Amino acid sequence: MLKRLFPKVHARYAASANGALLGDFAVWLVSAGYARDAAHGHVRRLKQALERMSSAPLARDAGISAGFVSQAFASLQAAPFQGTRRAFERFLAAHGQLLKEFDPNRFAPLLDRYRRYLLEVRGLAVSTADQHIATIKRFLAQALSADAPLQDLSALAVERFLAAEGRRMRRQSLQHVVARLRAFLRFCFEQVAVPERLDTIDAPRVYRGELPPRALTWPLVQRLLRSIDRRSRLGWRDYAILHLMAHYGLRPSEIVTLTLGSIDWQAKTLRVKQCKTRSDL
Repeated sequence: MLKRLFPKVHARYAASANGALLGDFAVWLVSAGYARDAAHGHVRRLKQALERMSSAPLARDAGISAGFVSQAFASLQAAPFQGTRRAFERFLAAHGQLLKEFDPNRFAPLLDRYRRYLLEVRGLAVSTADQHIATIKRFLAQALSADAPLQDLSALAVERFLAAEGRRMRRQSLQHVVARLRAFLRFCFEQVAVPERLDTIDAPRVYRGELPPRALTWPLVQRLLRSIDRRSRLGWRDYAILHLMAHYGLRPSEIVTLTLGSIDWQAKTLRVKQCKTRSDL
């Protein structure tokens, strides 16, 4: 069916991470009575939405949550994309692969107690406690099915959640997620909300100096400026750009707006249009 809808580029669709899913979706669209052009557009938009989420194939056997579908199309609010979202949800429901939406209110009493524990016992700031709760809500939504009790939490569910989080964030950020998860799972065990300890989680290792420096040292900046060949107009242009960045802290977006009219030759001043703050400097 992909070959029929995309005669010239069907191989690219079939070879994509979710090629089998796109093929089944195309078959379902045609069998459901969608016109060829409409089916073509739905398959193309679904491929685009899924690739924005992840380069890995979806695990269809375990089902796909309505929340994941909504998240995939969250930044694609145009009417055609939302039509594709609804068609995809109907396709999943027809195949018994659309999971019920997780109800975060199921664990509201537990989360309220945990939030009070974070504020009153651990002494966390309100904003920090809110970050903890947001992480835990995300964890519960991914680790448990719609009707599963908290006692169904397992080490495998924790591992899968952290693996998914690790694909979308750096190790430095993942350390915070692990710390929040440890604290919550320890609290649940102490409250006899889970039958076994699940808070023994290895955090990703971060090494001092592993990241690039946030700024060049000043001697290195001066060496960079001296290395520019100023015997040509292009050399002087490059030198002026880097000089303004190094000495005056101008942003690239501010430098590209400069013209000869930005210079007040008599007052010996430079007028800079700041795009970020929408003001002049």
